[in-house]
Amino acid sequence: MITVVSVVIVIALIITGVTVAVNGKAANATVDVEQVSNISTQYWGDQSSTYGNATSDFVQELYPDKEKAISKIFVKEGDTVKIGDTLLQYDTTKLQLTVESKALEEKKKKYELEQAEKELTKLQNTPPYVAPVIPEPEPEPTPTPVPESQAELYTEITEHSKPFKGAGTEEDPYVFLCTEDAVLTKGFLLKLLGVTDPRATPTPTPTPTPSAEPTAQPSEVPTATPQPTVTPEPTAKPTTAPTEAPTPAPIEPTEAPTPAPIEPTEAPTVSGMAWFKQMTFTKTNETGGESVPTPEPDFTLPDGPFVARFEVHEQDNENLPLVKGWQMDGDKISAGFFNEVISEPDDIQMPDLSNADPGISYDTGGSMYTAEELQQMIADKKQQIQDLKLNVKQAAHDLEKAKLDLENATIKSTVNGVVKSLTDLDTAMSTSSPFLVVSGGDGFYITASLNESLLGKVHVGDTVMASSWENGQMYEAEIVQISDFPNDNSNYYYDGSSNPNSSTYQFTARIADADGLKNGMGLDITLQAASDNASNAIYLFKAYIRSDDGGKYVLKVGDDNRVHKTYIKTGKTIYNQYLEIKSDTLTEEDYVAFPYGTSAIDGAKANDMEENTDENDGIDARGLDA
Repeated sequence: MITVVSVVIVIALIITGVTVAVNGKAANATVDVEQVSNISTQYWGDQSSTYGNATSDFVQELYPDKEKAISKIFVKEGDTVKIGDTLLQYDTTKLQLTVESKALEEKKKKYELEQAEKELTKLQNTPPYVAPVIPEPEPEPTPTPVPESQAELYTEITEHSKPFKGAGTEEDPYVFLCTEDAVLTKGFLLKLLGVTDPRATPTPTPTPTPSAEPTAQPSEVPTATPQPTVTPEPTAKPTTAPTEAPTPAPIEPTEAPTPAPIEPTEAPTVSGMAWFKQMTFTKTNETGGESVPTPEPDFTLPDGPFVARFEVHEQDNENLPLVKGWQMDGDKISAGFFNEVISEPDDIQMPDLSNADPGISYDTGGSMYTAEELQQMIADKKQQIQDLKLNVKQAAHDLEKAKLDLENATIKSTVNGVVKSLTDLDTAMSTSSPFLVVSGGDGFYITASLNESLLGKVHVGDTVMASSWENGQMYEAEIVQISDFPNDNSNYYYDGSSNPNSSTYQFTARIADADGLKNGMGLDITLQAASDNASNAIYLFKAYIRSDDGGKYVLKVGDDNRVHKTYIKTGKTIYNQYLEIKSDTLTEEDYVAFPYGTSAIDGAKANDMEENTDENDGIDARGLDA
């Protein structure tokens, strides 16, 4: 017990010592810090460059659109209009339906992309087909010769049929080999049951012997038959006068002729069909000789009752499998004859495919595609995914354009001028000409094109910067119109940041101060695309961000003028050097330390914090009131 307590105390002292050492090291360590505003930047969006021309006579033209229905026109030909005046109003119901349709189309394209990516993953995880190795077939074993049948085959079983085995008991019955249509004779059945044929064993009546005692005869009278029979019996008939001695006349019937072969004392000891066959009968041969007696059998079954079993084997060979069998017991015979016996195998063996015919296909446990086929399928699927990604982008662009059309359902004048022409829609559509034209005559305008990727990021009212090649001056212009239709072709220069295969849309910007510009002068134009994030987001220099198992963190100066590990949430990276800070745990006024090096310890003191506090008259290094 004392030993356990001692160990616990030692461990506690070690832990305490390590904690004190670490805290002491952190308490004595100092680290340099930097204000967040000095090591961060802001992101205002991407810039894009294009090329355009200055014109002094700008014309606003409106073409008929099959997908839009005009609900009202607010001007007529010859009216004077200013920038911002309403020209016409499109039906918003149809535009709203178009937006919903484009939204569904975008969802459909995204679903198709997701399914294709799942199919690609499945193909990449599919093992290739490997042809099974078919071993050489093993030589068939030499069949074991079947012994020849030693039993006699019976189609008719008599009392003289010899079983090929058995003792006639229930445990070891007589077994006969027979055919399926074998029959049993009467003689056999009597032997089986242990019954003697009464016709084969008659009991003769004794012949009366003359006696001097007349009183002995009346005792024989009741047993005699008073009526004469057709076939006289060998016994003598008693006379009506029992007191008289018998005379030769009454005993004459004993000499009456009877069939010689049927002597009572010569009755056969067998019964049934065999008995019938053993009877002596006259058989006249072709030469007219005397009758031939039936030969005596070699074997006779013993008197029953006994048990017999009858079996039908394949190829009529008792050494081959049993086909049918039935059994009869002379002591308890029943009618359940000829019951089929279905022999059940001891072990069910499944078919062996190892020696299967090579021409027969069977499951190999993998896919049915070879490595080359899988490689081609994966390549095709990747190409399909690329096409689907473009379809998703196009669907998103179409949806954004439909939303812009809905937002811009009210068309306003982009120039100060006069409505030059206003024709009906059918005429304009048949001649592919504008149905409404407004001609302006004051100021200069810039006509240029922007990439479709900037739709939704560049809006009417945004400011663009233009520079002249001829006079070197910079001009500020406001976008007054963005076309709803893509250009047929583009002759405008881009800086290469946009996809050259994508569509372009014409826009017009009005220059307020056009000093030095000439009609047709070429201009370089810079477009500032709006950022998706708030302009006040902080993008911190990535070197001041570190990560561990808990996530990304910075060493931020706390209220005690010591740095502490503070976890942050981050977003996208810009310029390959700055990482977006999405959490509210860090502001531009905070101070952070470089998180690497021996002095970058949680709890280390921030260098020169006291001097910074004095220099800022009560404002500490974090920008807070002291």
